[in-house]
Amino acid sequence: MGSYFSSVSPSQASFQSDLYAELERTRIERELAITHILEQRRRAYKLAEEREKLRFSASGGGIMMLFSALSAFHHKNMLHLLPIFPTVSYLGYQVHYCYGNKLATIDEMAVKLCQGHIDELAPYPIRVQDVRNRMAHLRLLKQDEEIFM
Repeated sequence: MGSYFSSVSPSQASFQSDLYAELERTRIERELAITHILEQRRRAYKLAEEREKLRFSASGGGIMMLFSALSAFHHKNMLHLLPIFPTVSYLGYQVHYCYGNKLATIDEMAVKLCQGHIDELAPYPIRVQDVRNRMAHLRLLKQDEEIFM
């Protein structure tokens, strides 16, 4: 019972603060690891979903291109080949997204945007002077509208 009412020694206090700091650090590391794993799962699910969609898009696009080519040959009209070009570009993009390095390219561009334009991504908080300037601007606009009406 004496230890309950007695003060904590300085060495024990520093040990407790070190212990709390270590626990907080490991908690933050675990949260980051869990967030990273959840992001990887979300991306894997989205990629699997896109690959599943690609099966139907590719088969439908292939059949459409075949019919367009047959129609162009049968009618001797090259304009029937026009739907082939957007279809090929769309399917090329989807194949590159599903089986190529499109995700890595998107990640690199996102990192570059975050590093280069961080001030534009996170605007400054609104100041009182900004609110006053906006009020004055709106007041002037209202006066201009009243003049023209």
